[in-house]
Amino acid sequence: MKKLFIILCAALTVLPAFAGNNEKVVDKSGRQPKWVFSTGKDYITVSAEGADIQSAKDKAMTQVKKQILSSIAESVQSSSSINTREQGVNGKYNILEEYNNLVETKGALIPFLSEVSEAKVEEYYWEKLKRGKSYVYRYHIKYPFNQFDLMRLSDEFLTHEREINQKLDDFSKDNFTSYNSIEEMIQRMQEVRMLRASLMEQDPRRATCQNIEKVYNGYLKTIVIRQLSINKQQLVFAPFYGEKQLTTTIQPKLESNCLNDMQFVPQNGKCVVTYDYQTSCYDGEQNDITVTLNIAGNKVKNTFIVK
Repeated sequence: MKKLFIILCAALTVLPAFAGNNEKVVDKSGRQPKWVFSTGKDYITVSAEGADIQSAKDKAMTQVKKQILSSIAESVQSSSSINTREQGVNGKYNILEEYNNLVETKGALIPFLSEVSEAKVEEYYWEKLKRGKSYVYRYHIKYPFNQFDLMRLSDEFLTHEREINQKLDDFSKDNFTSYNSIEEMIQRMQEVRMLRASLMEQDPRRATCQNIEKVYNGYLKTIVIRQLSINKQQLVFAPFYGEKQLTTTIQPKLESNCLNDMQFVPQNGKCVVTYDYQTSCYDGEQNDITVTLNIAGNKVKNTFIVK
């Protein structure tokens, strides 16, 4: 808890700047508690000012989260593989610093800080101050936070980061050979996009996700359409990834120089297209059907001769 105490003392050195000879307390929530502008074991104290009580309270809760993040940063400092990552050539990226910058706008989205809330505030105290011709509210919070809480949240942070890194490792090793359908492949790409969207703008792992997406998109571009059988009543085809036959329910675009009433019907894992040959097609001519699949923005097509 010694590191936490040092952090809090450093943070609290700015609080006397609130006070001034030109301010006067015109209202308050009660008698000023002894913990205001002090430190103690197993809790942290913060103060913040705002134009009204709610804004001052919100700013004070933000300060609580920032101080907890600072404590976590100290706790996991030795875990350099997670806490600090290279960004560019010369710079460093500190994910906890980035989280700290996000607390004010997206604090509720930080998983390991989700439990830090106003409901857990142990005590509070506020004052309405008059400074010259203006008024301001100062809100003080006493928030319980002991060594056990620090260790638990630090573990949650490390677990959260390791889970992200494990996902990236799994994604990077995936070569799509285990999937049986185009939809499974597209879903896998969506999972990478969702992970990228969950990361902060400055997190270098976003670039890793983008690179993986490019690789996945390259895999999808290699899919081809092959004929399994064809006659004057129907075409049976399937998409292939390498030599592996896939299934799909993606509605294809169907074009023909003579076939009418073309209908796509997936059957038992195969892609079946039924049509009317007799009305407009003539034997001895080249009668064909072109099938186009839109696979995550990649258009894959093939033309088959009907005979």
